[in-house]
Amino acid sequence: MQLQSSNPAIAVARNQAGTFNFGGEALGATIQGTTTKAIVLVALTLVVGLFAMNYNMNSLMYGVMPTFLMYGSLIAGVVVAFITIFKPTTAPITAPIYAVLEGAALGSLSAIFELKYPGIVTTAVLSTFVVVMSMLALWKFKVIVPTQKFKAVITGAITGIFVLYMINLVVSLFGGSFLPQTGPLSILISLIVCTVAALSLILDFDNIQQAVDAGLPKYFEYFNAFSLLVTICWLYVEILKLLAKRED
Repeated sequence: MQLQSSNPAIAVARNQAGTFNFGGEALGATIQGTTTKAIVLVALTLVVGLFAMNYNMNSLMYGVMPTFLMYGSLIAGVVVAFITIFKPTTAPITAPIYAVLEGAALGSLSAIFELKYPGIVTTAVLSTFVVVMSMLALWKFKVIVPTQKFKAVITGAITGIFVLYMINLVVSLFGGSFLPQTGPLSILISLIVCTVAALSLILDFDNIQQAVDAGLPKYFEYFNAFSLLVTICWLYVEILKLLAKRED
């Protein structure tokens, strides 16, 4: 069975789809187990994010920018993410660590947006929840079927977005901006990115089901939950940016 995904984490399952589970079905990954762990990881991210946001908002109000917390947790989160991606067996340990680090990073980022646009974080969180539930329903009831063509288009779109963001990052280091930051074109770009992020959830849901059907080991419950968290966090950031552009 071929497993494909726009999410690099779940794509690792493709290389282990043929692994025989010597422990039997009881030690195999399940949808219920993955769902439970995904809820726990998301809740952990939210709780840590709330504390981090409040801490950063208090610091910013006194003119102190706690950059170490935001950038330190972001860099550490990337490192932990790559460890999880290339070593899925570590997921039961690294996935919760990633959730904590991502919560600290997103909470710090959210504080900056919340101070400038009061109420935007609550709207972004609720919007992300609605989008995730909507995509789950569209996949569950087969309104959107992730065909091979669909997967290829979304994967290509994600690759293109990544390249554009990398170019914009390099240009920003020299004081410029490759992508527009304000105006109708900027909003249109954010809408497209949000749409791609949302549709990538369809691929993740489908591949989690395939991973369970393939009888992958129990630790893939944490691994698959981690992969979902990666996409959900990306979606949240893009929605946050889109809402901010609409306020400008």
